[in-house]
Amino acid sequence: MILPKFILFSLLCFSFNFAISQDSDSIQKKIDYYISQAKLDDAKAYIKSNLDQLNPEQNRSLLNYQLVKVLFIQSEYNAALIQAFNSLDSIKDEQQRVKFNFMIGCIYSAITDYEKSIAYFDLVIKHNQDPSLTVQTHLLLSQLHTELGDSINSGKSITQAYEISNTFNLDPKVKNHVAMQYNFFSKNYERCKQQNFEIIKDSTSFLNAKSYAYAMIGDCLVKQDSLTKATTYFQSFLKLTFETKDPEQIKVAANKLIEVYEKLGNQQKANAYHKIYNEAVNDSLSFSAEKYRALYDVEKNRELSITESKNLRQNIIIGFILILLITLGIYFFLKDKNKKREKLQSLTKTPINKFVVSDSEIEKIKNAITELTTKQLFLTSNITRKSFCLDSNVKSERYLSHYINENYNKSFSVFINDLRVEYAYYRIQNDSKFRNYRIEEIGKASGFGSKKSFERAFFAKYNETPYKLISRLTT
Repeated sequence: MILPKFILFSLLCFSFNFAISQDSDSIQKKIDYYISQAKLDDAKAYIKSNLDQLNPEQNRSLLNYQLVKVLFIQSEYNAALIQAFNSLDSIKDEQQRVKFNFMIGCIYSAITDYEKSIAYFDLVIKHNQDPSLTVQTHLLLSQLHTELGDSINSGKSITQAYEISNTFNLDPKVKNHVAMQYNFFSKNYERCKQQNFEIIKDSTSFLNAKSYAYAMIGDCLVKQDSLTKATTYFQSFLKLTFETKDPEQIKVAANKLIEVYEKLGNQQKANAYHKIYNEAVNDSLSFSAEKYRALYDVEKNRELSITESKNLRQNIIIGFILILLITLGIYFFLKDKNKKREKLQSLTKTPINKFVVSDSEIEKIKNAITELTTKQLFLTSNITRKSFCLDSNVKSERYLSHYINENYNKSFSVFINDLRVEYAYYRIQNDSKFRNYRIEEIGKASGFGSKKSFERAFFAKYNETPYKLISRLTT
């Protein structure tokens, strides 16, 4: 299957919008034109120029949302996340907040922080009233569950998306995209290919939508064992990704051609696309890892900002309530002194619940982590918080996350990935036979489910790719 980030590009090509005035239609058409032609810098400049013309009192939601979307497509995740969070602070309408939560979920999905992504997408489904957005969110949740190896929830999400799209009168492009994904999931590859051919022939289709269609046709052909024919569509896919100038998309396209040519036994062709893939890795990892690390600071600042904002709102509400109570108190005092006392005595503060983990549970978690490291159980690729807790008889995933955050200042997924890349780094340094493996094989041997997640985690910890480390050791 195609990686979640690239599916996001296809969905965003016909994603929702909301208006700020009667003039917004012309603004939206201009922005859509720039995005469809992959002129993202022009789109960003155009959006910012229109934002500068708005008064502070005017609704900026449309343009702020479009800016987040363009920043996301440009892989400027740090800036996109900051813009989305800042926009949320000034939005009171629940449905507008839902749309920004959707974009935040998209951003976390693109940087493979799948747990946060799922949390924000769940918020969208909980509060959303737009069936089109609900359908798109279910599509993305299906792909995220697939990436996490949860085939049951993946199937439920794609099925829900398909049922909703058939119940409501949605945009034909959205319905077509849902049907396409559902047909692929249901192994109806001929129908899936037919739908993607229609997207390619449609002159109004965006660049990203067409490139995604070529990729899906290639995937269907691979499933049907038509590997040679699949290379033709993957090559068209790669050619269109060059126009987007996004190394992440180029990596996806090049990797598909590598896999197909290796299955065909044509290593020479595969090596040619390896060069393109490695160039894309060098173009993207050098800055995407930096952005990814910066997102932790963004999240911490965000949590602090939310706390301060909540405290301010609570103080205002409490002040208003106090004034009201004083007024009522004076009124009831004149009528009945006893009623006034009962009113004042009924005002009590609610004690704050404190998160506490028992000593026995902490000891159980410590022993489980010791066993995890000494027996190298982290090399199991499908390990999750849930499976770890079940295997270790830990009562709650929250207990585990709390302990790791308190003692290692990391999330569970980052903790596991750090153990894996430390293992890979040591093996590469000390095992010459291990160095001769392909990068993908090294990643799998170290417990990673995909080459991309291995490269990201490795670069984030050691500031260089596995490929560069091996090259440095062998020269």
